[in-house]
Amino acid sequence: MKPRVLLENKQLEVTLTRLCYQLIEVHNDFSNTVIIGLQPRGIYLAHRIQKLLEGILKKKIVAMFQFKQNILG
Repeated sequence: MKPRVLLENKQLEVTLTRLCYQLIEVHNDFSNTVIIGLQPRGIYLAHRIQKLLEGILKKKIVAMFQFKQNILG
């Protein structure tokens, strides 16, 4: 199957920036909020959101990333 592009880079950046402003409206200063990213792609998305929020708010934002562990050894 041929891969499809859902959003171009600029469109994704605008969407994520708008999402960050909406998160700020709801969570204010993020003092009681943690961003959680789950594998496989949620880790990368959570990290991008974290960095965008830190840039907008000019403060450190807590983020947790859950990596899949090999339970079979």
